[in-house]
Amino acid sequence: MQSCVEVNSLACVHGTRTTLEAVDLVLCPGQVHGVLGPRWAGKTTFLRVLAGELEPSAGQLRVPASVVLVGDDGGSPIAERLDPATRRRVSLARAVASAPELLLVDEPAAGFDADTTAVTRSLVLRFAAQGGTVVWATRRLDALTGVAGGVTVLTDGRVRYRGTPEALAERALPGVPVELRRVA
Repeated sequence: MQSCVEVNSLACVHGTRTTLEAVDLVLCPGQVHGVLGPRWAGKTTFLRVLAGELEPSAGQLRVPASVVLVGDDGGSPIAERLDPATRRRVSLARAVASAPELLLVDEPAAGFDADTTAVTRSLVLRFAAQGGTVVWATRRLDALTGVAGGVTVLTDGRVRYRGTPEALAERALPGVPVELRRVA
């Protein structure tokens, strides 16, 4: 099977600040992968490079032709009247409806209630089950548990962990039952 996404030794430098350094990732169609980290970790920069909005300073990158980046979508007169959570829901639904090969989502469930979060997770999983590939960036590990098959943790633009969300949760919270680590 041909890879949908291949990232090798990706780096981004803006002035004197390195926002990404030596990032590697290989994803196949049907996978959901999480990118986890605090603010300013490099998550959005990584998504913007995958989307073709930013040029990497070094490394190799291969992505499919059809890529959609979903963030906090504003700009249109209608979108400007919506609250940020509703804008994210509309933006995600529009992106999935366009049937890209690669869906990049930046904090898709931020500000959502439990029901909307569950619907968002279901939508992303259904998209992946139909052969789409998803990279989901978030600051919350619980947002990825049960959704992402793998996770890359970024801090200061560097990979600090690569594995499953469940293994990371067990490592961070040993002995805490899985159901207490998940989003409703």
